[in-house]
Amino acid sequence: MAAPARRARLPRGEEAPGWLLGFLTTLEDLVYVVVALSLIGIGAAALYNTISDMLNSSAPFAVTVTDAVSGVLFVVIVLEIFRTVVAHLEGGGFQLMPFLIIGVISAVRHILLVGALTFAGGSNTTFNHAVIELGVNAGVALVLVIALVLVHRSGMTSDLEPEA
Repeated sequence: MAAPARRARLPRGEEAPGWLLGFLTTLEDLVYVVVALSLIGIGAAALYNTISDMLNSSAPFAVTVTDAVSGVLFVVIVLEIFRTVVAHLEGGGFQLMPFLIIGVISAVRHILLVGALTFAGGSNTTFNHAVIELGVNAGVALVLVIALVLVHRSGMTSDLEPEA
């Protein structure tokens, strides 16, 4: 279901014809459909690549598992973006919660990546930088989780209307 058509103002204060707004809204929806289909393709390809890399990896087990978890989390991020596009097509407006979830997943992915690289070894300076990076990412994840809880408790599902 497309969002209701809005009357656009032309430079001279005249309103745009309804047929033009309808055409532009339909064109916008078509672009969103192409984006949604592209995201599904990207997610499927990323999942296939992650599984293939995991099964054919010659890296140590800890690195292989960390890379696989990171790849699967990337697929979840792509699917959250897909869900946001679908919500827009359904007329749901801008969705804040999926972006907070994407942020939390991204922070966790980065924590896993830094942890795996640190686990693989390195100098004392590298270890110190990794610990700082882990702390910053943990802080970001915590702030995003708090924001997610606050948005959930507020009952807002989008910027347009409160949850019924």
